[in-house]
Amino acid sequence: MDVLVNATTLVKGGGIQVAASFIAEAEAVPSDINWHYALSTEVAEELASLNIKTPGATIFDNSPSRDKSQRKRLETLERTLGPDVVYTVFGPAYARFTAPHLCGVAVGWVTHSTRLAFSILPGWLSRLQTFLKCIYKGLWLRIADHWIVEADAARQGLNRRLRIPLSRVTVVPNSCAAVFNNTGLDPVSRPQLSDTLRLLYVSAYYPHKHIEFIPEVAAALTDIEPGKSFEFILTLPDDDENTARIMQNAVDLGVGKRLKNAGRVSLNGVIGLYRDAHICFMPSLLETFSATYPEAMALGRPIVTTDLDFAHAVCGDAAEYYSPLDARDAARAILRLAASDRLWDARQKAGARVLAGLPTARQKYELYVEAIRAAAGPPAARVG
Repeated sequence: MDVLVNATTLVKGGGIQVAASFIAEAEAVPSDINWHYALSTEVAEELASLNIKTPGATIFDNSPSRDKSQRKRLETLERTLGPDVVYTVFGPAYARFTAPHLCGVAVGWVTHSTRLAFSILPGWLSRLQTFLKCIYKGLWLRIADHWIVEADAARQGLNRRLRIPLSRVTVVPNSCAAVFNNTGLDPVSRPQLSDTLRLLYVSAYYPHKHIEFIPEVAAALTDIEPGKSFEFILTLPDDDENTARIMQNAVDLGVGKRLKNAGRVSLNGVIGLYRDAHICFMPSLLETFSATYPEAMALGRPIVTTDLDFAHAVCGDAAEYYSPLDARDAARAILRLAASDRLWDARQKAGARVLAGLPTARQKYELYVEAIRAAAGPPAARVG
């Protein structure tokens, strides 16, 4: 059986780590499947940082989402290889394949966006543009045969918004890469009053990640507890205009020294950042199933996050929650957690329980392989 793994559109964010984790397992597990890889430069670099070799991979310098010549190149590659299945890690693929196509979907804006998420976009033009992009991506997402998602909210959204039959959508919960379970890190102890409280947010820049909110939370922390020593660590590209804007806003609010930017980091680099962090701070307003949650749980870092359905669905009792747009409420949640041994211990233990109920990286890989084999069965009438 031949399978083409398509990871050509993954250029930033958690999708890169998901693709790398899957390929790491595919290369480690003996199988009757012959794997072929079409990778973005970013995914290829992540694999190299993990010392995972894929000598037969085809590397795409530009994403097919932006470059029509790369779409044609991807389609030509698929026709040349003649795989039994194409598995797109996260779509849209922006290509039409002749083989059955299993498309991963993690585009919350398309499947289950909310008024709250749209409300933080800057002005009506940005909201209109985002809405039109959702339509465009939705049309491309329909051009597949089977779909795979990380949460039932996305599955229901594909059915409700794109009229994709539920029977063609498989749910495989997210988890963290295997490297997070073998770090040797112990759960972090609650910091003492004299310690600098370090809050880590591992995220690329997207509007729904609500990174702009962090300077406001920093200002609220300073106002509520002026003597508290703390810092937020971000993982944004240094040369990005959004990074500059966020850091300048922190300066304008008098908390410029409270934000540190580590730049883009690999999976191994993320573990290094968690080594020095106390809390995972996650202000996102729209997610399907962010790997940030199980990563923090695996490394014993308690979570402070938004009081929204997607966060509760993953974290349960493993997080302190706050009203999504209320910076002072976020600051109070942070201080409440940092001040209580009881809460700190309870959130860590709850995180361990949640993590135990999620598939391991190997189990997740096996579930994906099941879906890939099912997609290779009798061809279904395409909905796109």
